[in-house]
Amino acid sequence: MNFGKKLIAFLTVGTILTIGTTQIFASVLTSEQAKNIALRYVPEESIHINTKEEYNQFEIKLYNQKDQTAYEVDVNKITQKVTSFESKSQCHIGGIQVILTEEQAKNVVLQEIPQAQFVSSKLEWDDGMQEYKINFYTETIQGKYQINAQNGMIVEREIKFIENQAPVVVLPQTPTAVNTITQNTVKPAQTMLTLEQAKQIVQSKALNAVLYEIKLDNDDGRMIYEGKMKEGYIEYEFEIDAVTGVIIEWDIDIDD
Repeated sequence: MNFGKKLIAFLTVGTILTIGTTQIFASVLTSEQAKNIALRYVPEESIHINTKEEYNQFEIKLYNQKDQTAYEVDVNKITQKVTSFESKSQCHIGGIQVILTEEQAKNVVLQEIPQAQFVSSKLEWDDGMQEYKINFYTETIQGKYQINAQNGMIVEREIKFIENQAPVVVLPQTPTAVNTITQNTVKPAQTMLTLEQAKQIVQSKALNAVLYEIKLDNDDGRMIYEGKMKEGYIEYEFEIDAVTGVIIEWDIDIDD
């Protein structure tokens, strides 16, 4: 069952992920609990990138290699509810052609959010591609989707859950081409470097340096490995493209 169908199944049975607004919580949500809540909202096999703690919420960033999409889920510490959900595809397939009609673009939204009521829909240029920007709402959410006008891919999602309402589960669809698109337009998923491969790349640049910090991060939609190495008084800071293995930043500092 793909994620689009799975979402419809959730909505059909009225399944929700929420804690009642009248319930008194014995303790504030932990970051680990927030991460587990966020993982319910993204496709299976998504990996956790990081969790940022703010005053009243946790901001959890995740990445799914299969659909090459970065996700961000915000969870309120007190209510334990998801307050917002965002996704951004790293696999922009398409071009300048407009193949989808406005109605077809809206149908892409309806495949994930069958109750969507549309507020606005307009065709615009964005990063060299024609995209439909569609605003909509339901009883529980306010949403905005950006849809590639050539192949129907959902490039971005922005969903805000209405306060004091029970959020529905948002499980992103596996990107599929509309009927007018051939399978040849679909770009195969790129394989991301493992942590060990990233370590080997930087160690080859400074053979005697000690690698003491390295982590996977999402830098404005680009997956990178970043970290630090030290060799005597010399300290290295680096960033590596997590897909291509190219070193995109290599800074050297002398520690006096």
